[in-house]
Amino acid sequence: MRGLLCLLLVLGLVGCASSSGKAGNLIEAARLNTEAGVKYAQKGEYSPALERLKRAVGQDESYANAHAGLAFVYQRLGDTKLAEKHYRRALALDDGNPALKNNFGVFLCASDQSAEAERYLLDAAQSPIYATPAAAWTNAGVCVKSRDPVRAEGYFREALRVAPDYSEALAQMALVSFARQDYLRTRAFIQRYGVLKNPNPELLYVGTRAETALGDLHAAELYATQLLQQFPQSPEAATLRSQHP
Repeated sequence: MRGLLCLLLVLGLVGCASSSGKAGNLIEAARLNTEAGVKYAQKGEYSPALERLKRAVGQDESYANAHAGLAFVYQRLGDTKLAEKHYRRALALDDGNPALKNNFGVFLCASDQSAEAERYLLDAAQSPIYATPAAAWTNAGVCVKSRDPVRAEGYFREALRVAPDYSEALAQMALVSFARQDYLRTRAFIQRYGVLKNPNPELLYVGTRAETALGDLHAAELYATQLLQQFPQSPEAATLRSQHP
């Protein structure tokens, strides 16, 4: 789902275990394999990541981070059945992990389970221990936008309340404003986003349309040029070319 960009592999890994003996050695090994698997996954090396994380679950089936890592990898590989299985197992073992709830909420939303997704995303957003609540607020807004745009806007505004410069929330508010034909607010949010320094094809296209409506043809041309030069194969560039053959 476009806009849901906040799938974060942040699992709060620990490096050692306090148990002793054979069981303690297996627990330690599970944590080390999970840490290695996560590092592979963060680099997009999913085959070795899968191998290490499966090994970790075999060594300590009750280790939530290993299941969370497997869920992340299976989601990236498009195996939704196994991804959901391991997300639910991880949450059963560690239901207070807001980063895990954010990831599962993103997964559920992309799987057209938006009502359940919203609950997990709001739990993450409202957690006092979550380092990036703006990500969860924004994800919640994107998830409900098609069925309740007013509530979605409230979530985007909450994201900006806790993190005024959070780029994804600024982008979403620009799109909300543009849909309302509020071009001055569209301009303001796009400028706060800094689209010329952090190019985004959708916002460049919206900026072109908004500035044209406001009569600033120079600004519209800047956005259009960057869109066509940096994202020539994007749907937005194709739409722009069709409008101005």
